[in-house]
Amino acid sequence: MTDQTESPATTLAAATQKSALPHERLILLGTMHGPGSARALLRVGGRVETVTSGDRIDGGTVAAIGDGVLILARGRTTERLALPGI
Repeated sequence: MTDQTESPATTLAAATQKSALPHERLILLGTMHGPGSARALLRVGGRVETVTSGDRIDGGTVAAIGDGVLILARGRTTERLALPGI
């Protein structure tokens, strides 16, 4: 069974509007958690991709995935991505 993060109303509204989210940056669209695994749905440029911990994306490595949050490691720095509206 998979636990899904409830999307905030502002995220749902933005997801259905053309050009509501910037195309040039990495955007977290959702997170999914199941037994022993977590996945995140990201928009990278104009593409949508599913990633898990350890995957490389946009010049960094997915360090962790939590409820509505993804931590991306880039060298010695980390970047916290959260669902829009959180």
